[in-house]
Amino acid sequence: LGAYWLRFTPELPDHYMDQAVNALPWVVLVHAILFWSFGLYRGIWRYASLPDLRRILLAVGTAAVAVPTLMFMLQFAVPRGVLIMNPILLLLIMGGSRVAYRAWKERMVAGLLTAEREPVLVLGTGEAAVNLVKDLARSSQWRVVGVLDDDPAMIGRQLHGASVLG
Repeated sequence: LGAYWLRFTPELPDHYMDQAVNALPWVVLVHAILFWSFGLYRGIWRYASLPDLRRILLAVGTAAVAVPTLMFMLQFAVPRGVLIMNPILLLLIMGGSRVAYRAWKERMVAGLLTAEREPVLVLGTGEAAVNLVKDLARSSQWRVVGVLDDDPAMIGRQLHGASVLG
């Protein structure tokens, strides 16, 4: 319905509104089946990651092919603009909401714990240091204030939110 509204802003013609309402149960059914089969309802938003966004992209991409096919089979004349905008809106809403929730949750937890945590410096910028900085970012005891490295190319860079010092 949002894609119809965007396509026909400011006013949706009555015959398109009737068409959208008639097609809506079918579209919701296809999306629900595909999203469930891709495991989108099993994820924990706090831990949303790139594999979750990949699953969303695959599920929405599959739905972007399945819905127009079903509409053609049921002989619903859906405007092309709606068929293009619907997957874009789904990606923005489903992916964006998960990323926003995770960012908000991490910022809230980090903001509450920052004052109470002990400052710490990490030595090196290798893979082990990256993993350590990530783990310490979630720690309630430690707060990374910087990373020390002797490589001049790394000085001034950011390592998962911590500045690299020389």
